[in-house]
Amino acid sequence: MGKSVPTYREELDKIISEWSRFKKALRKEERRYFVDLMKNAKKHTSAAQYQANPDPMESIIISILLEHQKMLTRLERMLEDERMDIGHLSRLEKGEDGPLDED
Repeated sequence: MGKSVPTYREELDKIISEWSRFKKALRKEERRYFVDLMKNAKKHTSAAQYQANPDPMESIIISILLEHQKMLTRLERMLEDERMDIGHLSRLEKGEDGPLDED
């Protein structure tokens, strides 16, 4: 019989298991962040499997970074929306660019 190559999912589960002592050593409030990181790694299992990288840690890290980049972009957009809202409100308070100011 030939030896089968483990899937990325299997490798990921193995790596998460290997890091269980690290997780236990974290403060309770930090553990949930570790769990979130591993969830982020699992979000891209199909892409990681397709990549077929010999080192699964690279795919794990890229998956986590991708999720962080998505979050940063969402936060930047939210911040920009807030800035635009604040700018619009401050102009209205000063009496500038009011929708009814058509003399």
